Amino acid sequence: MAIMLLAGLAGPYDSGFSFPDVELGAAVWTLALILTFVLARFWLHRRDAAARIAEEEGLRRVLEERARIARELHDVVAHHMSVVAVQASTAPYRLDPGRPDVVDEFRSIGASARASLQELRQLLDVLRGAAPPPTPGLADVPKLVESARVAGVPVQLIMDGRADPGADAGTAAYRIVQEALSNVIRHAPGAETLVRIATEPDLLLIDVRNRRPPQPVRPTAPGHGLTGMRERVTATGGTLTTGPTDDGGFRVEARLSPPHRVVPLSAGN
Repeated sequence: MAIMLLAGLAGPYDSGFSFPDVELGAAVWTLALILTFVLARFWLHRRDAAARIAEEEGLRRVLEERARIARELHDVVAHHMSVVAVQASTAPYRLDPGRPDVVDEFRSIGASARASLQELRQLLDVLRGAAPPPTPGLADVPKLVESARVAGVPVQLIMDGRADPGADAGTAAYRIVQEALSNVIRHAPGAETLVRIATEPDLLLIDVRNRRPPQPVRPTAPGHGLTGMRERVTATGGTLTTGPTDDGGFRVEARLSPPHRVVPLSAGN
């Protein structure tokens, strides 16, 4: 602005100016406009550069935090899960061979621990920037239910419908059933449980309910499972209802609204 003002002052205002004066004034004005344009471009470039630096700094902090979480998970969780897997694998050799049911239970514990370690390693790879591994879906729910049966929970599975909810909703459904069955194992061991999954043209319904456990269970501190469920359901645009039932059990009902494609879907009890 100061340059343009000086350029204006340089222009003659009397009626006796000469043609060279006009040329000089035009040249000064042109130079002022060019300089203004250059300064504006420089200011915009500097602003964009500052924004890029701030974005890169934020990304660097996110990556550092993800690496820190990965280290903590590896050092704490992976260590304890490895101990569980090793102890469960060696326990059958120290037990009375006349108790095959106990031996089978320890083998199941070892298999679950090794599967958890595999999923944990995949999660650590993702946190460190590797490509995400294949995620479980509705087709993996029967195997999940079978593992809960081995853990002592009498579970019935009902899967209805012929619609495929897609990978994201299928993974969300699997994780919801997984967490709901984990809660039954922790808070209501041995309770009769029903898992029902229904796919409709515009709805994916996950209903997991258990009866009162056969034996009283000591209350435990609440965890983050229900919070994680609600976050998954919200991410798919659905709703989650949880709470006790009239018979003393507990119910988890999730309603997801993903896009569906009509294809055959496996079902079983």
